Amino acid sequence: MLADGAKVGRWQPVSSGRHAFDLAARSSEPGELVRALCGIPVSSDELQRVADELAWIGKATCMDCWRVLAKRTR
Repeated sequence: MLADGAKVGRWQPVSSGRHAFDLAARSSEPGELVRALCGIPVSSDELQRVADELAWIGKATCMDCWRVLAKRTR
């Protein structure tokens, strides 16, 4: 749990990079748009799939998500 009480569900590689998502995003309905911590919209279908190793290696970590997490943990 973070300092503000939110729970980070996971980092996930999606089409635009490796982003962090709150735990609630994992239980969204199929086809629903959810937002990464940086604010970009992502289809819940992308978030709920199991990413292969190449997706983890090939996607860059979103530094905006990283900064949001860093601020939340202070």
